Amino acid sequence: MEPKQARLKASFPGFIATLESEFADFDYHILSANTAGFWGYPSCAGCQDTCADLPEFPCGVAPQPCDLVRGAGMTYPIGKGASNQRCELASGLRYITTGQPKLEDAFTCIASMGTNGADGTAGATVLALADDLHAPGGCNEGFLRDDALLVVVVIQDTFDQESVGDAEDWAAALVDAKGGDADAVVLLVITTDVEDPNGLCGYTGTITPHELRIWTELVPHSVFGSICADGYAEYFTAAATKIKFQCDVFVPQ
Repeated sequence: MEPKQARLKASFPGFIATLESEFADFDYHILSANTAGFWGYPSCAGCQDTCADLPEFPCGVAPQPCDLVRGAGMTYPIGKGASNQRCELASGLRYITTGQPKLEDAFTCIASMGTNGADGTAGATVLALADDLHAPGGCNEGFLRDDALLVVVVIQDTFDQESVGDAEDWAAALVDAKGGDADAVVLLVITTDVEDPNGLCGYTGTITPHELRIWTELVPHSVFGSICADGYAEYFTAAATKIKFQCDVFVPQ
């Protein structure tokens, strides 16, 4: 995953440039969900000064309760290749809001999850949209809004065989989060394409169902991208085109 992490980080400026140029007048929320449901690095547990296995690990720092909740907005990504610091979000919430100073820095901080996460990205997405996390006092309180599109970006370098349910369940969860309006959802999935003879990751002939690809096929407004591409900016741009079109036709429920 490390080479893909490097490509992902290299695409952040392009993503932010698209956001600032194409959606400058939009009122947006940006949340990076905790895929693992834990906080820390196993071999650094209990360290007091410096962790030999991961020198950048913040020894002696205690997590906040929501840092331990799968699906909660991540504001302190930790582990190898992660931010390893508390992200400074002007909102005081667990997600970025419009007007965030140094937007690129803030986005890079919450999105630099490193290699210490988990493979169940679809399941984490479903949990991030769950009612209990959005209830008053919940970790993601206020993130979902009735008058906004829901844009989901999922990046995973393997098939998702860890999440509960399947692509149909995940698609239904996105639509349910928007009150049954499939036109209020845009999905971008960047993942392996080893099951595709024409894919960029190298065809393996696998017959395992690629639920993440199927997910994009079930969501009407979606983009599928190969994680083995040289960069991901073009996928963000393709998703932005769909977002702008759906905003023009979106009717709040």
